[in-house]
Amino acid sequence: MLTCRVRRATWPARLALGAVLALLLPTAVPSLATAARRSPGARTDISRVDSWLVDRQGRVVELHGFDIIRKTAPFYPSHFTAKDADFLVRNGFTGVRIGLIWSAVEPRPGVYDDRYLRTFIRFADLLAAHRIHALVDFHQDAWSASAGGDGAPRWATLGNNLLSDFQAFWDNRPGPGGVGIQTRFVAAWRHVVRLIDASPAAPSLIGLDPFNEPYAGTKSLCAPFVPCPAFESGPLAAFYRRVIKAIRSTGDRHVIFPEGVAQNGLAQPSLPRFGDPQTAFSFHYYCPLTQDATAVQPTDAACQPLERHGIGSFESFAARHDVPAILGEFSCNDATDDNAAMVDAADERYTSWMAWMYYAAKDDPANCPGQGLLRDDARPGSLANVKTAKLGAFEVPYPQAIAGTPGGYRYDRTSRTMTLSYAATAVPGATLAKGTATVVFVPRFVYRNGYRADVSGAHVTSRPGAQRLTLVSDRHGATVTVTVRPR
Repeated sequence: MLTCRVRRATWPARLALGAVLALLLPTAVPSLATAARRSPGARTDISRVDSWLVDRQGRVVELHGFDIIRKTAPFYPSHFTAKDADFLVRNGFTGVRIGLIWSAVEPRPGVYDDRYLRTFIRFADLLAAHRIHALVDFHQDAWSASAGGDGAPRWATLGNNLLSDFQAFWDNRPGPGGVGIQTRFVAAWRHVVRLIDASPAAPSLIGLDPFNEPYAGTKSLCAPFVPCPAFESGPLAAFYRRVIKAIRSTGDRHVIFPEGVAQNGLAQPSLPRFGDPQTAFSFHYYCPLTQDATAVQPTDAACQPLERHGIGSFESFAARHDVPAILGEFSCNDATDDNAAMVDAADERYTSWMAWMYYAAKDDPANCPGQGLLRDDARPGSLANVKTAKLGAFEVPYPQAIAGTPGGYRYDRTSRTMTLSYAATAVPGATLAKGTATVVFVPRFVYRNGYRADVSGAHVTSRPGAQRLTLVSDRHGATVTVTVRPR
């Protein structure tokens, strides 16, 4: 991720930052590898249908949650337990973005640390067991530890600064053994996918994010954090085609979420529409004013014009390509008012989101000083261990699964009133069985004295006061409206 310290620092200062990441020793895990070779490709519970993400019942799904990424050893969130998963689900968070670190995956060229991968996959399995869907990301910030970030191993760091490191990657410059470092990376993705697809977590995954926040390198002459059309339509698109081909060679069928260069929506990305029907789009947005902000420094009014333009650029790109978009990162610090505005803006577009991030992770590089939902990373998530105002910005009533075609959605925070409408007809390309239920999450955190649901065009099938309000339409094609307000 990119934070205020990254965004606002001078470029030479960024190149001077440095920290050495510990590498994990490679250990073969024959049973896991054998199972992966036998896997014909994962069954998927979430797939793309035109511009929507749908579940196996044909419902449009919306996901709220957090990035849960560890950038330094042990390179996975070792504090995360079943108590954290329970806390997330109870509070309506059913989507997370989790990150692999290349230096941990492949500490030596062509040698994969399957012990690390097995531990990472157990984390994904824990999430899946609690019905939390994960987007798996190959994460990097500023290329590698030697440039003040994380991600690439030392043996794949061939330049003398992070931009030349990236250029070596786009050029597929030969590394140890004479093999191009991009070729190594693509092969690592193939290996990882085989292992993931053999795991219990595989069906529940949202999909795969091939590369976090790519930088253009030196040949493009594009400054960091600005649009770079020729690079996106050229070397970056070619790279994504290689990764997609490698992933599909394993039989994998998950949705793949390419990202454009990190440029905050100054212009629409220039990525092409990929031929693979299960590709979508992931974008990040950080209002620059929030990166050092606290909850007592309102930033919403100043950020909203920037966000309308930036998020609008990304959403327009997704609409032009007729693909679903996920907001994979936003927030970072405790700018409560702007966090709330970002959530509301994404939800009104039915855009799934993951906020940066669940943990403070103060010793990780390139993070915000006030990030994290939890007060104490060493303790599990609970109402006693969260920043209450921040949770209030993120936890809202919203439709987790819509048995039909979404219409309007709005949440009025002042009156705590949610309004939702949809047509009880499957989105084109999906199929809905008769009696399939819409699920609306209604948080007790918001409605502590209960709620009232007024429904037209459908009947309620959940018990009174249930946190998951379920509705079945009265007839095919009916217009369903739902209003939830405090009791």
